[in-house]
Amino acid sequence: MRTALVVGLGLLGGCVPNDHPPWLVDHPLPWGIVASVVEPGGYSSEVVVPDDRVRASALPLDTLELQWITAVPPGVTVPPPIWFVCPGRCSSLPAEPIPACAFPLPLSRSEHCRLGEGERVRLSLGGAYTANEYFRGFIGVMGITSDGTVEPETCLQRYRTVPRAGLEHCLLQERLLQLGPESRLLTTVPGLADFYTVEGGLPDDLDDEAPDVHPTLSGLRVAHSGRGGLRELIAQPGDTITVRVGAYVFVEPQYTADAYQPHYAFQSMPGQPERLVAAPDEERIFERYGLSTLIEDRGDPNDDLLGFWQVPDVPEPLLFYLYIADSRQGRAFATLRFVVEDASPAP
Repeated sequence: MRTALVVGLGLLGGCVPNDHPPWLVDHPLPWGIVASVVEPGGYSSEVVVPDDRVRASALPLDTLELQWITAVPPGVTVPPPIWFVCPGRCSSLPAEPIPACAFPLPLSRSEHCRLGEGERVRLSLGGAYTANEYFRGFIGVMGITSDGTVEPETCLQRYRTVPRAGLEHCLLQERLLQLGPESRLLTTVPGLADFYTVEGGLPDDLDDEAPDVHPTLSGLRVAHSGRGGLRELIAQPGDTITVRVGAYVFVEPQYTADAYQPHYAFQSMPGQPERLVAAPDEERIFERYGLSTLIEDRGDPNDDLLGFWQVPDVPEPLLFYLYIADSRQGRAFATLRFVVEDASPAP
């Protein structure tokens, strides 16, 4: 199942006009955080990941790589963000000095810590016994940078100063990472095993469950129709595609067969958050689309799925953006570049 992805991210303090479609990338837009296991720890020794896949859920002692994703117009560069780990959800940052994160990072912490700077940073997790009785399997992370007109440190200081002001050119993203797979987490972390009870016990076939990996694109089906008739091709992320003015374009992601992974979902019983039920489930995929140029959209103007769109008469290449999130921890990002071969010359 695929549907539109609504992401609660944005330009801090910015004001978006009512006639500004959510898919228009005419200024830098923070689009997501991708977390990937790059160094498995001892608790992951029995989690077998195919060579061409990347695990998205971490266990204690694993090392994660966090990647900041920004959709930017052509020619625009966003400075590397500054990263933080929070003791809970990342709803704010303290005004006092923030210490560097410990290595490895304890699963339970009482204060924020500064992880580092860069489009990609690494987060090494502590062992199962670094979690206290309040740990529920989540790690909060946050990144902050700017749209390139001010320094990221300036945005950081403005964000930490109350009342906040001057944040119009600052970008912020936060994500609550769910460690997993949940079944292995429940048997690995003593605090979770003591707090939760799984009704009927853990399913017998949990060992056969595939690891939680990022959704993988096999390609992007691009269809465009105009005076030359209908043309279709399977493009790969980063490809350049030539189109003509007035052509109608449709882009459909194509996923590998294992993108919709079956798994067990653990849900709390009504009124009893400490009692869980394991139910068979299958991942769902959510998509967000964007374009770097305002075009005539033939679908719902507020729909991030974008629908068919008509190629405008513009001399500059159009960038097409795709952000993918599955219903667990998997994330992916891709772009395409469209060149309008019969566009009018730039004035």
